[in-house]
Amino acid sequence: MAALFVSQSATATAADPDLTRLSPYGAQRGQEVEVTFSGDRLDDAVEVISYEPGLEITGVVAPEDKKGKTVTAKVKVKEDSPLGAHRLRIRTKTGLTKIANFFVGNYPVVNEKEPNTDFTTPNTIEMNQTVHGQIDNEDVDYFVVPAKKGQRLTAEVEGLRMGTYFLGANFFDPYVAILNEARFELAACDDHALTYQDGFASIIVPEDGNYIVEVRDASYGGHSASLYRLHVGDYIRPTATVPAGGQPGETVNVTFYGDVTGPFQQQVTLPSKKEIDFGIFAGQGAAASPTPNRFWLSALPNVIETEPNEDRAQATEISIPAAANGIVLSETDTDYFKMAMKKDQEVDIDVIARRVRSAIDSVIDVYDENGRRLAGDDDRKRPDSWVRFKAPADGNFYFRVRDQLNNGGADFHYRVEVTPVSPAMEITTNEEQRYVQPDVEIPQGSRTAMLLSVKRENFGGAVQFISENLPAGVRMESPENWASDGVVPLMFHAEENVELGSQFARVIGQWTHPSNKDLVVTAPVEQHHMKVRGRNQNDYVWLERLDQIPIVTTEKVPFDIQIVQPKVPLVRGGQMQLKVVATRAEGFDEEIRVQVLQNPPGVNSSRSVKIEKGQTEALIPINASGNAPIQESAITVTGTARVGNGNISINTPFATLRVAEKYLNLEFVSAATEQGAPVDLQVKVTNLTPFEGKATVKLVGLPAKTSTVDKEITKDDAEIVFPITTDPASPVGETKNLFCQITVTENGEPIIHSIGSGRLRINKPAPVVVAKPKVEEKPTEKKPAPPKPKVLSRLEQLRLQQEQLRNQAN
Repeated sequence: MAALFVSQSATATAADPDLTRLSPYGAQRGQEVEVTFSGDRLDDAVEVISYEPGLEITGVVAPEDKKGKTVTAKVKVKEDSPLGAHRLRIRTKTGLTKIANFFVGNYPVVNEKEPNTDFTTPNTIEMNQTVHGQIDNEDVDYFVVPAKKGQRLTAEVEGLRMGTYFLGANFFDPYVAILNEARFELAACDDHALTYQDGFASIIVPEDGNYIVEVRDASYGGHSASLYRLHVGDYIRPTATVPAGGQPGETVNVTFYGDVTGPFQQQVTLPSKKEIDFGIFAGQGAAASPTPNRFWLSALPNVIETEPNEDRAQATEISIPAAANGIVLSETDTDYFKMAMKKDQEVDIDVIARRVRSAIDSVIDVYDENGRRLAGDDDRKRPDSWVRFKAPADGNFYFRVRDQLNNGGADFHYRVEVTPVSPAMEITTNEEQRYVQPDVEIPQGSRTAMLLSVKRENFGGAVQFISENLPAGVRMESPENWASDGVVPLMFHAEENVELGSQFARVIGQWTHPSNKDLVVTAPVEQHHMKVRGRNQNDYVWLERLDQIPIVTTEKVPFDIQIVQPKVPLVRGGQMQLKVVATRAEGFDEEIRVQVLQNPPGVNSSRSVKIEKGQTEALIPINASGNAPIQESAITVTGTARVGNGNISINTPFATLRVAEKYLNLEFVSAATEQGAPVDLQVKVTNLTPFEGKATVKLVGLPAKTSTVDKEITKDDAEIVFPITTDPASPVGETKNLFCQITVTENGEPIIHSIGSGRLRINKPAPVVVAKPKVEEKPTEKKPAPPKPKVLSRLEQLRLQQEQLRNQAN
C-alpha cells in the first residue's frame, strides 16, 4: 500500500469516514490518473490503502472547500499490476472508510460521450478499448467499432461487479449486445454464470464493416450510480476451465472452453499459497480476457475425465483422495467416475461448480457395481452438491455428475473433490450492524474488539488464534474461555505512543488434535464485505471476500471506559448491575452508549444504556437464565460516542463475569384466602451455598390490593412465612407467578436471586345465611273427622243394586 501523510498538527475533527464512489473507476496498466474519492467526513484523510499490489498512490489531499466530501490522489498503475479489481479504502486520522473498487485493464480508457442513445448516432470507438459510461433511467448507449471478416469481436461489461453503492435494491443489471449495421443482433447477453448479473457477447465477424455494441439496463432502468466499464476488442473470452482447480504452486495445463473460436489450451502457474476467490486470465498480453475465470486451489491431485464415460463400464478411475474434473458438454452427457473402497470407508464427495462460476446445477449420485443407487444430493452446498458416503462392503463404487435439468454446454464444467472425512473450519468476522463489517481501528492507548464466527466441521474443541504482521505497538488478545465456542471475541490493544498508520495483517485460527499433535487444522479469518444487496434486502448480490485485515492506529480519543470488576458472581436466575466508568478528557462531555459486546451463554444484558452527558458511570442490567452454564467468561463493553462530526467506538479491557449456581432453593406452599382476609404464604428454604449474615427476601408478583412485608433469613433458616393481607376489593382469581427476590451481600456487593414460582388464590367470601325468627301459630279448633264409610256385606251390596234399578225404572 502507498500513502502520503498530511500534517498531524490539527486535532481530529472527523470520525466514522465514509466512501461512496471514485472517479475514474479504472485505468490501463502503465498509466497514471488523478482519482477523486467522494464520501463524507474525509477532512482528516491521510492515505489510500489497497488490498492488492501494483498501485502507487501519492498526493492524497482533502480540499478544505469540499468540507470533507472529497479527497483527491494520484494513482499510478504499474506495468505488471494484476488485472481486475483493486480494493481501495481511505484511512483518516480517526478511522477507515468502506471499500471502493478501482479496476486495472489492458486497454486505454475512453469516456462515453452523450448523446449516444440513438442507434444512428453511436459513439465511435476503436478495437481494444475500454469505455467508462453511465446508464441513466431508460438510457441506452451505442458504440460503433470497425472490424474485419474472421476477426473475433468481444464486448464484456463490468457493471454490477464494480460494487458501486446502490440506493435500496435498485441495482444495475447490465445487458450487452453486438449488432450489425442493419440492426440485427448477432450476439447478446443479460446474465451469465461466469459474470453474475453482468454479461458479455462474442462473435466471429462475418464480413468487413462497422458493428454496433449496445449497453443498457436489462429492465431499461438506471440512475446516477449505474456505472460501467465496457471492454470492446478481439480478446479471448472463455467460459469454463478443465481442470477447474489445481494445487498451489504447480503449473497446470488448462483447457479453456466457451470461446467463439473453440477450445484451446494454456499453461498456468498457480500461486504458492491458497488465495480466496482466485482466478486465472485466459490469453496473453492484449489478447487476455479482461476478467478472470474462477479457479479452485486445493492440495488434491487432479484427475481429468476421459471421454466417453457416460456409463459405469466407461467410468474414469480415481483414487482417494483426488479431485475429478470434467465438463458436461451436451444434454445427453453425464460423467461417471469409479473409486475403489473398503468396507466402512467413509468419504466426502463435494461438487465444486457454481463456486467456480460454472453454469451447471449439479446432481451427484453414488452407485454400487450392480447399478443400485446408494446416495445422492442436489443442492446441499446451494446450488452445488455434496454427499457423505460410507462403503457398505469392499468393492468399486461409482459417482455420476449431471445437470439437474439435464442441460449441458461449454460453461458446464465441474470439479469433484473426494476426500476422507477430516476436520475443517471456516472463520468469519461478525457484522457490527447489518451489512457492515467491523474494522480494526485502534486509538492510541486504547482497544477495539470484534467477534469471530467459527464453523467447525468434523471436530470440536478449542481454537487458538495467531496474528501475522501486526504493526509495532499493537497486540492481539483472545480469551481462552471462549476458545471452544462458536462465537469468539478478539481484542486489539494499541500502546500510548504507537505510530499512526495502517498495515495489513492476517489472523489464523488453529486447532490441534488433543491426542495427535501432527493433526493441525488452520483457517484464515475472512471478512465478507457486502457491496450490492438483493431485492428486498434479503441476500447479497456482490460480495468482496478478503482474508487480509487492515490494522489501523488512530489518534487518541477524548474518553476511555472500564468495567468495574464484579466481586460477586451472577447466579442462575439472578440479576446484576454491571458498572462501567468513563474517564473524560477536559471539555468532552458527550454521551457514551455502552453495551456488552458478547453475552456468555444463558446471559442477557441491556443494549440501551448510556453514560449521560457530563456523567462518568452507568449501570448495565444483566440477568442469567435458570439453566445458564456455570462458568467464567471474559467480557468487554463497547463504548460509542460522538467525536467531532462522527462516531468512534472503543472497548474496555476484558473483565471476568462468573456465573454460579443459585445460593438457595425455594419450595412454595400454595395458599388460598378470601377477599379481605389475611393468609400466610409458607416457603421452604434449602441452603445450597452458605453465606454470612442475613439475606433480604422480597415476595414479588402479588396481585393488586394485597401486601406483605420483606423478610430476612440466615443460612440456617429452613422456612419463610409471608403474612399476606388482602383487601375486600382484591381481584378474585389465582396468581401463579409469585417469586422471591433474595439479596445476599458478599464483599460489599449484592447477589440478587429471583426464585419461584408460588401460587395464591383469592376467592369471594361465602354468602352469610341468616336464620328467620320462629313465629308461633294460633291454635285452631279441630273439626270432627268424618265417619268412616260402613263396609257392606255381599248380600247387602246386591240388595242395594236392586233398589237402585227399581228407582231408575220408575
